[in-house]
Amino acid sequence: MQLEKIRFSIIIGAYQTNAIFFRQAIASAEAVRWKNLEIHVLDACPGAGLRAVTKQVCRDDPRVSYHTIRPQGSLADVWNAGIRFARGDYLIFLGLTDRLNTMILRYLNDYISAHPDDELIYTDHDEIKDGSRTNPYFLPDFNKELLLGSNYIGDSFIMKRQAFAKIGTFNRQLTFAFAYEFFLRAMSRKVKIGHVPALLWHRMAYEMPDGREIKELTRRSLREHITVVSAYFNQAGVRAKINEGILGDSWQVRYDGSGYEAHKSDVLLIRDRHVRVITRKAAEILYGYVQQPDIAIAAGKFIHGARIHNSGYIYDNHGVTYPACHSQGVFSSGLYGRNVTAQDVSMVDFSYCMVDATFFKRCGGFDKRLQGSDMILDLCLKARAGGLRTVFVPQVLSYRSGTNETSEEASRKILCEKWKKTITAGDPCYNRNLPMGMDNYYL
Repeated sequence: MQLEKIRFSIIIGAYQTNAIFFRQAIASAEAVRWKNLEIHVLDACPGAGLRAVTKQVCRDDPRVSYHTIRPQGSLADVWNAGIRFARGDYLIFLGLTDRLNTMILRYLNDYISAHPDDELIYTDHDEIKDGSRTNPYFLPDFNKELLLGSNYIGDSFIMKRQAFAKIGTFNRQLTFAFAYEFFLRAMSRKVKIGHVPALLWHRMAYEMPDGREIKELTRRSLREHITVVSAYFNQAGVRAKINEGILGDSWQVRYDGSGYEAHKSDVLLIRDRHVRVITRKAAEILYGYVQQPDIAIAAGKFIHGARIHNSGYIYDNHGVTYPACHSQGVFSSGLYGRNVTAQDVSMVDFSYCMVDATFFKRCGGFDKRLQGSDMILDLCLKARAGGLRTVFVPQVLSYRSGTNETSEEASRKILCEKWKKTITAGDPCYNRNLPMGMDNYYL
């Protein structure tokens, strides 16, 4: 598609909305310069005076359409109305406390032109606090395991209009988790999910009163998210337990690995003699992951002394691997909870890991021409090429006394020739805006 040929629809829903946030949201949308754009303002807040606010901000902008919506169950109803009104090729849903970057459509135009088959698109974002931008959230490309453990995408995202026929609309029975349930439904229906690694929307941060009502809303939101992800697993026929996080604001997925002893021959449990496994029933936990049909490899977090040795590995566009979160404190949750949330990674530590035996045999196992980390990365890339995942499991903790496996130049050359296109494209489980090297996952 050529420049400005793509038609976009921005959906701004007002439901129990703060008038100040509403003004800033529509002002950010109106400031976007794009000829083929329509902006739908959907007001479900009777008596809040938002029609006047819209007129003050947008004046006579012909791209803006104001709609009065009868208040119903949640913002999901409002967004569903927006789907009915919108005529764009792509719909941009803006969260209640979010603002758009004025360059968002330029970035989306370039991305869609290069990835026309992607149907749900999300971007990086940051926060605006006291007028200043802060706390950038540099996200990975689509990460299934991470999405099962958190709504890392957020409340603002882009949908290809044609994809609603495949997914359906937002679940109006949900108050807090309707966007999250929509993402899980999109994933289960094989919708192509894309990521633009740029800060294209901004969440307006504000001080939350530390009152009983806020705590109750937080609890209700967490319970609803847990109910949604539990329903996803039930529908998929996956046996998993969802545990509430210690602080009451997150959850953890624990797959049922109780069948490990009876199915040991189905997997390869690799363990280095220098490793001491700390977690009880670690093999069962890893087996819970590897028995999933789309997971080939799983491994945990490794510590050395009072510091993290690695939470999986990342690689640069020369095929050099680096231990993720190296030297962070043992009890550190890491950037965006990186150290405490299970997620897909490009490579794990094979000092203690589990590999699906069928996959290992089918792919030919380790490439004996390679050494050290090159050999391990090669196996993980073979899994990805076969549509399988490698997962970092933070619940499995091991003490590692050895050093990283090294590779000679000849081995690295073979690896890079073998996976040239994949490696030069960058690590999809990392973000190119974050530092590459030993000091990764730092801002």
